[in-house]
Amino acid sequence: MFQEFSAKSSPANGPVRLAALRREIGRAGLDGFIVPRADAFQGEYVAESDARLGWLTGFTGSAGFCIALTDRAGVFIDGRYRVQVRAEVDPTAFTPVPWPEVKPGPWLREQMPQGGQIGFDPWLHTRREIEELAKALAGSGITLVESRNLVNTIWTDRPAPPRAPARIHPAEFAGEDSATKRRRLGAAIATGGARTAVLTLPDSIAWLLNIRGADIPRNPVVQAFALLDSTGGLALFADPDKFDAALLAHLGPEVRLAPFDAFGEAPTDLAGPV
Repeated sequence: MFQEFSAKSSPANGPVRLAALRREIGRAGLDGFIVPRADAFQGEYVAESDARLGWLTGFTGSAGFCIALTDRAGVFIDGRYRVQVRAEVDPTAFTPVPWPEVKPGPWLREQMPQGGQIGFDPWLHTRREIEELAKALAGSGITLVESRNLVNTIWTDRPAPPRAPARIHPAEFAGEDSATKRRRLGAAIATGGARTAVLTLPDSIAWLLNIRGADIPRNPVVQAFALLDSTGGLALFADPDKFDAALLAHLGPEVRLAPFDAFGEAPTDLAGPV
């Protein structure tokens, strides 16, 4: 697959979509909403179904975020994208903000001197990111509120999540079988005094299980989460339709496949031996 440079967004869509988002912000009782470039896996590249920042604003760079308030919306971009953002967003709807020179905490303090509530989807931010922003807002009267994803609500033609089949990564290329890797890392978990490790990076999971996928263009990964037990057992949370009988046999009985959406409710002992 070769890189291509065709336009995938239009500045003209921005004002209408921003207006729709603001209606949802009002219905939710909020004063703003954060729209990051990141997906739930915090990777640099995202599937089309997770390209919320690009869909809303038109900006298609690989890093950045938007903070949409009731009267203004800032698109935060680093030095790589200062020219690109001006070509891709409608300046009557979105204001480019140089980041990290201007950080979101001070920007919000300036825009919202009377305080307010800013919603965010907790699946799309790291804990550190939210803690640092909350610290920067301390004493301002601005609070961060966990919310359903308001962009999902208005994105009526949102693409379906990727469903490319997973495949076995041959042992001659992997260099070590998955069971050996899992037991070795499980022993390290136990040595550290823990019982289970939470794995949220698809590339780490692909390496651990000796599998590959095609969920993200030019990235051979399967979108998944996992819980690795100290015994080497693993609960894999992914779309079951991506795994055929041969791949399930490759994973073996110590790997339990569960629906992707079950990850949030999973008990930590789900990764134990079957």
